[in-house]
Amino acid sequence: MNGTDMNGKVTGGEPVEEKLVNPEMSLINVPGAGLSIEREIAEIEKNVEFFNRVKIVALKLTKPTDWVDQGGSMYLMDRGAENIAIAFGVDISDVGVKMEWAEDPKGRYYSYVATGKAYSKKLGRYVEDIGVCSQRDRFFGMVGGKLKEIEDVDAANIRRKAVTNLYSRLIKRVIGLSGVTADDLKAAGIDPGKIEKIKYQGGGQRSQAEMTPEEKDVRTKLGNMLLMMANNDKAEASKLLEKYSYWKDNDGKEHFASSLEKMSAKWIQSTYGKAKKDFEKTNGGAREPGEEG
Repeated sequence: MNGTDMNGKVTGGEPVEEKLVNPEMSLINVPGAGLSIEREIAEIEKNVEFFNRVKIVALKLTKPTDWVDQGGSMYLMDRGAENIAIAFGVDISDVGVKMEWAEDPKGRYYSYVATGKAYSKKLGRYVEDIGVCSQRDRFFGMVGGKLKEIEDVDAANIRRKAVTNLYSRLIKRVIGLSGVTADDLKAAGIDPGKIEKIKYQGGGQRSQAEMTPEEKDVRTKLGNMLLMMANNDKAEASKLLEKYSYWKDNDGKEHFASSLEKMSAKWIQSTYGKAKKDFEKTNGGAREPGEEG
């Protein structure tokens, strides 16, 4: 029988040996812990199933023409993202844009960084993200495979693309459409075979079917600008196209285009730049048709 002596020490009985409890075993031995883990796993599985259903519903709101296949990666264009945003009640707020400067062996350059938030009323989901576009952008900042001089880069285009990138990222993330695959599109009833494919090849020219959405946008802008300059006279617009697309090769051979459909993306970009200068001079600095304020 245990007792205490005059100094208060315990007497009698066997000494108790301390043992370290295995952390893993302590978790298992806690009453009710196993049931709690099972409930958590079941809840996670339900969430995965729910968001997979959301993804399929969102993809069903798009068409093959809303997508491009960039070397096997499915890219959702702006018009498709906007339709999804409307259906899921996506609000984008607190948009801000700032210019940041950096320097590398090629020199000093700037980037526009757009920040913002998105909230989906239908999903009760909230995200924050950024969109970035650099002066070195392949489409706006290069010509003939070489970087443009800083004064030849339209900073407004860089800024707008940063904001466009932000909106696209916010919409995709708040709905859960990052990393969409061809199998995802098939599950939503969209035939990946009907999606335009873009292949990036070094050196040679790309066909118009392989143009990026931005390159196609410039082609459209050029056509609209020429029509406006020609007062909607298509024959006169064709003459203007010949004028602005004209160039000589190293052998002195002359080249010009009679149709936008027969021009490469690089040729269209060069022609667009020449036409835009005259358009702005003639119209007192006015923006070309379709350009945002």
